[in-house]
Amino acid sequence: MSKQAEHLQERVDAASKKVGEPADKKAKLFCVTSGKGGVGKTSFSVNFALALAEYGKKSVIIDADFGFSNGNIMLGKNSQYSLEHVISGEKTLEDVIEECFPGVWYISGGSGVAELLALKEEQMEKIMAQLMGLEQEMDYILFDTGAGLNPNILRMISASDETILVITPEPTSIIDSYVILKTALEENEQCKISALINRAPEQNAQLTFSNFSAVVKKHLDYDVRMIGFLPEDTRMSQSISAMVPYIIQYPKSTVSMQLRKIAEEIAFQEIKEPPRGLKGFFSRLIRRSR
Repeated sequence: MSKQAEHLQERVDAASKKVGEPADKKAKLFCVTSGKGGVGKTSFSVNFALALAEYGKKSVIIDADFGFSNGNIMLGKNSQYSLEHVISGEKTLEDVIEECFPGVWYISGGSGVAELLALKEEQMEKIMAQLMGLEQEMDYILFDTGAGLNPNILRMISASDETILVITPEPTSIIDSYVILKTALEENEQCKISALINRAPEQNAQLTFSNFSAVVKKHLDYDVRMIGFLPEDTRMSQSISAMVPYIIQYPKSTVSMQLRKIAEEIAFQEIKEPPRGLKGFFSRLIRRSR
């Protein structure tokens, strides 16, 4: 680690100590990403959070699709402010965060996550205090990233507790997903990456995952797991146009049932490795940024 990175790490540690870390509760951080755009990544993030809420879990979606945030549209919100306004001091986190549905909050990130690394110590303390306070209220923090090999995205994959890689059966999606996974593992071989097969019936989804995981195992010696699949449903685009989340508009559909199945497994899975929380996330983000 460079001296500059060490200094950044010290600032994170100092900020969290001044906050006091009131309890040992740590939210689990998911990075939801994809190798290419247009595969339904943000739709999954939004509806996954709502499915988790049905099991009593609280989630905040941080839209980290730098410059192309649209999660607010799917949640029926028109966000005026983002994490960038918190960093600049114009707004507080309380001003920026929006409760969209019971158990689901949203923060427009913009380029704010990347900008955190350039903050002065005083600014870092203020931001960390607000973020740590948020963590005490949440069970999950979902970073909905952009697609592709953006360096900031790779750092977030490395820093998160778990990454959900959204893949469709299209060859381009499969190839791009492999490249993302390969590059992420080169950055940090300890990454935990799971696959969601989207827009595919069960048999096709299982075949897609089987082929994908076999190639990953053969060439990267990595065991990627499948957290689930979601079949194609043309009504998904209708719900986006209506600015009403799919699982709210079509609660009894096959897709909604599958979303609940995935959420149930996540919500009640045995915790083998405790989440490292926001302090751990920013510590790892800093290490990987240098």
